[in-house]
Amino acid sequence: MRAIIEAAATVFAEHGFRAARVADIAVRAGIGKGTVYEYFRSKEELFLAVFDSFAVGTLEETLARLEPRPASSIAVLERFADATLGACQKVLYLYPLTMEFWSAAATPEFKDSLMGEFRKLYAGYREVLAGVIRDGMAAGEIRPDVDAHHVAAALVGTIDALFLQAWFDPGFDAEAAGRHFVAVVLRGIAATDASDPASTTER
Repeated sequence: MRAIIEAAATVFAEHGFRAARVADIAVRAGIGKGTVYEYFRSKEELFLAVFDSFAVGTLEETLARLEPRPASSIAVLERFADATLGACQKVLYLYPLTMEFWSAAATPEFKDSLMGEFRKLYAGYREVLAGVIRDGMAAGEIRPDVDAHHVAAALVGTIDALFLQAWFDPGFDAEAAGRHFVAVVLRGIAATDASDPASTTER
């Protein structure tokens, strides 16, 4: 089944959901068309399975790479950013698939299912980051005036936007830009004396 999902992801990314054919997916997976239907009742069901595998799977992979967690909340945020940026870079060639998902979420056919899945996905990213920020505030590592939810939302949105730019401009280094941005944000929210030279050293 994994081979079918991976083949479908590539075909959807190359041709879009509407133009993609189950026969093309079967050829890419090296199986017969009938075998696809043994696992998925329709192209729509397969499309949703691809979303679950690649979108939700990316969050799960990122969380797994956080373990064991560093003692410092700032270090956890750095590792989270590195893991997320690395995962996005790895599947950048499939970025059109992300745009297919965004587009499909606005259609009557997928609105109910994908809108709910996107809400859960983004909420999951925000809550993980906000929880780490709140832990840092409780430990005195992060400034007490920081709004954990807003900072988390901005970090998630920035990573999304960076890789959108990278898709349109292959010369743009989204990973480097993301790491620099995260370093700046972490310096800004850290509960350190701004006059301390160590607090201005980029991580």
